Formats: sequence, structure tokens, C-alpha cells
Amino acid sequence: MNIAICEDEEIYQQMLLEKLKKYQEKFHGKLKIEWFKSGEELLEIYRYSSHRFDVLFLDIKLEGLSGMEVAKKIRKIDQQVELVFLTSLMEYAIEGYQVNALRYLLKPIQQAQLNDLLNLIITKRKEEVLTISTKFGQKKIVLKEIAYIESKQRKLYFHCNQEVDKMYGKIGEFAITLANNNFVRPHQSYLVQLEFVKELKKDHLILEDGSLIPVSKGYAKTFKAAFFDYLSQGGGNYEGLY
Repeated sequence: MNIAICEDEEIYQQMLLEKLKKYQEKFHGKLKIEWFKSGEELLEIYRYSSHRFDVLFLDIKLEGLSGMEVAKKIRKIDQQVELVFLTSLMEYAIEGYQVNALRYLLKPIQQAQLNDLLNLIITKRKEEVLTISTKFGQKKIVLKEIAYIESKQRKLYFHCNQEVDKMYGKIGEFAITLANNNFVRPHQSYLVQLEFVKELKKDHLILEDGSLIPVSKGYAKTFKAAFFDYLSQGGGNYEGLY
């Protein structure tokens, strides 16, 4: 789980970091944590890179742009990230509904509250579904079951376990929508969920079900960077390189 902390008071930043580490130890969670001292610094990541987070812990009263202002700007770019506000006053809670904030945590943050929050987010993500439009109507697919999406002759093929669903669409749109769910493009015609990658060869991938997915030169560098970043967080069932 990719986590960003945007907190300009180091004492609270350190307290949150310590509690996140305790969560990892107790629940064997896989967390990658980044710290930002200002909203402007965090927004730079969203504006100039494809890097995304699963959870943002935002201090409400930041110097410069407030946490609420930062959240509103981020919501225009990323609708999937879970927003959690850090505050000493609950008077901001109503305003948080404008950006679909998941929760407010009162400072100093309590370990039990943080544990409950992270467990909620993990459960929520396991249950996430993708709704697609097939010729039979709307269909919901559990995200965790999609091994890869293939684009061919203006149609998208969703490969899930033993089933394949198809619809008309553009793979690039799903690459943006599913970026937070560890879906990455190794080729212009494929979008792969990293959890299903078993082996990475020089010019192709081998998935858990034996599927061979090409890796093109134009996408190889960004795919490998995303994949090894994913592995560094303890994800996947990876067996070998080349």
C-alpha cells in the first residue's frame, strides 16, 4: 500500500510514522511511506508524474495551501485515493464531505484508530469492482480477479480466471483508472495486474496461468520500474528475471 503523509509539523509526522510501523509489525502489512512537508510539494508529484498513492494523510492546517485546498486539487486528478485528514479540531469534518474524505483522525493519533482505518481500507480494496458495458448489459468484475486487459480491433478483453469479458473501449482510459490498483502497461495493447506476473523475461511476461504477454521497447522501462517498485513493497508471486 502506497501511503503519503503531508504534515509540516515534524513531531506529528514522526508519531504517525511510528504508528504505521507498529501496524506493519502487528498485521504484517506491506506499506511504502513517503513524507511531504507542504501541499505544493505533494501536488508536484501529481502534476508531473504518474506516481499515485493509495492513502493520503493530510494535515488540515498546512502552511501555504491548506490540506483541504490540496485535497480538492488532488480529487480533480485522482478519484481513487483515500483521503484521511489530520486535525486537532473536528470543526472541519463537514467540509471534508466535499472531497469524499474517508475519515478524520484527531491529533495525537491513537494506534487503535489507525489500525482500524488501515484494515478498513485493505478490506475495501479487496472488494473493489470494475463495471464494464458488454453486449449483455452492465457487468461487475472483481478487480482482484483481472489478470490482464487486452486491446484488439477496438475491443477490450478482460481476462479473469477462466473467463474473458469484452467491450468496446480504449485501454489508455483503463490504464489511468486502474493505476492505483497495480495495473501497468508492458505494451500498448496490454494492461497487466502486477500480482499475476510470475516471470519477467527480456521481451515478454509469463503470468500465473501461463499466459505470455509481450513487453515492447517503448513500455519496457516504465513497466520494469513499476514492477520492481511493487516487488520492493513485498507484492506479487514473482519467480525470476530473464
